Amino acid sequence: MELNNTFKLTNEEGQEITYIGLSVVENPENGQRYLIYTEEENAREIDGKQVELYACIYGKENGRIVLDPIQTEKEKRLIRTFIENNIG
Repeated sequence: MELNNTFKLTNEEGQEITYIGLSVVENPENGQRYLIYTEEENAREIDGKQVELYACIYGKENGRIVLDPIQTEKEKRLIRTFIENNIG
C-alpha cells in the first residue's frame, strides 16, 4: 500500500491522527465523490489483517478539500460494494 496520500484530522479528544486516502469513488448517477481512507498505522500492518476503513463525501470549496459525512443508505451501499469489489 502506498503511503503518499496522507492527511491529518483532529478527533473529539483533540488528538491529531494521520490518515491515508486509499481511493476516490464517484457515484455515476450524480457525480458525487467519496474518499475511502484508513489510519496511517493500519496501512503499515501485516498483509491479511483486516483494517478499519472509513468513507466520507469528498469535495472542494474555494480551493480547499472538504470532507462531509455520508448521509444516505444508498451512498453507504455504493461504498460497501466498491470496497467488496476492489479493496476487500
